[in-house]
This record gives sequence, C-alpha cells and structure tokens, in this order.
Amino acid sequence: MRTLQTRLMTALLVLGGLCAPLAAQKASGKLDVSSLVWPPPPAPTRMKWVSEYRNEFDLGAKKRTSFLDRLAGKAQDSLWLKQPVSIAVDDNGTVFVGDTQLGVVGMDAAKKRMWLFSKLSPEAPTAATGLAVDSKFVYATDSAQSQLSVFDKEGRRLKTLGPAEGIQRPVGVAVDEAKDLVVVVNGGDHTILLFNRALKPIKKIGSRGDKPGQLNYPTYCCIVPGTGFAVADTANFRVQYFTYEGKFLSTFGKQGDYSGSFSMPKGMAVDPEGNLYVVDAKFCNFQVFRKDGQVLLFVGTGGTAPGTFQIPCGIAFTKDGFVYVADTVNARIQRFQYVAAPPTESPVPPQKGRD
Repeated sequence: MRTLQTRLMTALLVLGGLCAPLAAQKASGKLDVSSLVWPPPPAPTRMKWVSEYRNEFDLGAKKRTSFLDRLAGKAQDSLWLKQPVSIAVDDNGTVFVGDTQLGVVGMDAAKKRMWLFSKLSPEAPTAATGLAVDSKFVYATDSAQSQLSVFDKEGRRLKTLGPAEGIQRPVGVAVDEAKDLVVVVNGGDHTILLFNRALKPIKKIGSRGDKPGQLNYPTYCCIVPGTGFAVADTANFRVQYFTYEGKFLSTFGKQGDYSGSFSMPKGMAVDPEGNLYVVDAKFCNFQVFRKDGQVLLFVGTGGTAPGTFQIPCGIAFTKDGFVYVADTVNARIQRFQYVAAPPTESPVPPQKGRD
C-alpha cells in the first residue's frame, strides 16, 4: 500500500504537474540571492526575495545533538515542514502554516520556536488546507475531514464544525475581525459560507456554474478591505469579488499561459495599495493585479532554488510588508519583501507564465 505522502504527491502531480526549472539555474547549479528582485533591472524593484523556512533551525533554533552524536548516527527530534499548502501571519509576526501531513504548524522566529497544534489537540486537522488568524484565534479548514475548526494560538481546539453544519470539503478561509466575520470556501458544494468568529452561521453565497456570481471548484479567498472578499474561482480560471451581503461585484481572469491569465489560481492576498496577489499552482508563481484585473507584476517560475516554486498554494501579506508563500512540493515557506510602487506605475506587458 502506498504511503500517505505518496498518495498526496500523486494527487498534486495529477492536479497540476511539476513546473519546469529555470533554465539559468539548471546551467549554473546555483543562484545569487542578492539578484532576486522583480521586475528585473532597470525597472524599479517591487519585490525582493528575503529568506526561506523549512525547519526549526531556519528560525534560529539550536541543534540538539553534537557533531560526535551525529557521526554516531544519533538522530535528533527536529521538526521539518512536509507539504505546506496554506499560511497566515498575525500582527506579531507569528507564522501559522497548514501542512497536509503535519496539520497546523506554528512558527515564531522571534522566539526561535516551531510547534505542532496536534501536541495540544490530537484531534486537530491532520491536513490543514486553509488558515486564517486574527488577534486571538487561528481558523483552520480540513478538506479531507470536511471540518472547520477554531484554535487558540498555542493549538488548543475551541470549536469544530463539520458536515452536519454544511461543511463540505472546505479549502480557503479568511477572517475580518472588525466585522466579526469568517469567510469559508466550501469547495464541496461550490459555495461560500459566512460565519461569525464564534462559528455561528450567517450566510451561504453562490452556486455551481460559470456565470458571474457562480463558482466552479473554488479554492482560496481573502478579505478585501472596504469591499468584502475575493475568491479564487479555480476551475473557471478567474477571480471574483463579493460583498459580505453576498452581492457579486466584479470578476477578471481567463484561462491562458501568459501573465494576466490563469492556469490554476489558488492563494490570494491584498497589499496596502489594494492590489491583489494571486498564486498560480501551475505557473509556479504569484501575480500582482490591480483591482480591475490589470496585471502589474509576476514573481517566480518553476524550480527548487530561492525565488522559484513547485506547486505553490497559499500566500499571506503582513502589515510590515512581507509576503509569505507556501511552496508545497519544495516543502518550505518563502519570504519576500514588498517595495511600494512609485507614484506612477505602468503595467507589465503580457509574458508567458512558464519558462
């Protein structure tokens, strides 16, 4: 019988396929991280690569075995990411990762600490597909178990909803603390569910289809301040905007293999200028759009080096201007620095989404 890891990897390959490595990276075998900026010079820099996190040692934790112990073959009990698919960052900079093998993982670089929610809540999701965080709580979806759970930040499970409450293979989740609202992408029935932060149901939005306001295998979502929320309508190759009352506002996107189009849109986030960041799992990048759908920038390509991706999924934008991306098959989180746009910005011309 194949292991869970093998089955998950097979599913990812069937779903999207691995992306082709960057040609220059293959030729040189290494990449100068100081040159990892987008767009390339002489254009003004809008994004630069900063770091990556694979394990607790990348957070600064000390190794717990000596060099002689390691020579003797003594293994240390270290924690490594395995298949991260979602990510959320709170205002203190604590990172929460949804991993399809580990469940919810906390990462605190300031305290050089990494921990599993399952240590405090053995019943916590083992395949956390979506994550959101506010000042007090962490919200996690488990698509395999059709569950939505809320935890404190150490990992104690406080409440869980399941199929009896209409949860069907949920994926993305987002929270608007000021509005006391939690938005859940209910992928199993192609709808959006709204709850308050105590997980009391409020509204169900959408139905299956390809017309404006309808959805077809939606995946991730994000809050759009002053507007409502945006949804990655993945099998319709587009993004849709809605109000919290359920009113359809606008949509953009179409299937294609050039920048500005989509092949498999997934995670989304919004920057302080109102631009929308959309991860594309097949393109192995994330693209930056104006709210009207005009593409401004795309970052990344297929590969294993810094600044490249293999089936990325989740993305988060922090208040201090960092962008975190869940690089699933590369088993890491990549961190980028956002650089504010100049006063006048010209959109980039369409370019191929792959090498």
